[in-house]
Amino acid sequence: MNIHVTINARHAAKFLLALPLVLLATAPQAQQKTGMKVGLVNVQKVLAATPGGQSVAAIRKQADTDLGAQAKKIQALQQKGATAPLSAADRQALDTYVKTYNASTQKYQKQIADKFAPVAKTVNTAVATAAKAQGYSMVFDYAIAQQSGMIIYADTKTTDITQAVITRVKK
Repeated sequence: MNIHVTINARHAAKFLLALPLVLLATAPQAQQKTGMKVGLVNVQKVLAATPGGQSVAAIRKQADTDLGAQAKKIQALQQKGATAPLSAADRQALDTYVKTYNASTQKYQKQIADKFAPVAKTVNTAVATAAKAQGYSMVFDYAIAQQSGMIIYADTKTTDITQAVITRVKK
């Protein structure tokens, strides 16, 4: 027995528009039925409190300053080139600036990665331990969740475990 269903474009559009609303309406019940508990953590605050986190922040700040200055030089020459052809000296300078910028970027990325690896392990362990201790099934980085739009609303009084994580990284 074959069943054939035909949906016209207008009905499909209504269905697709309504689907997210249906999912949002059912999500709270699904969370309550499964006992899933979702938490948030401010990773930047945790990093600042973590031993070694300050050195990562210092390198990032230095990189931002240095790379920002280099980027301004590149942008100035690019803007100059947008209005008139660059001289041979300006083209050479632009090429040198771009190469220096790329090399500096790689250098800073390596420095940050080297310093961040042990700190990240400490932070991840502390987040997992605090989340398990408080019965959380899932924890999001508050800043990333907010920037990405993954979380539209959260009662931070009941979901924020940042202080518990900071307490654990200081042990």
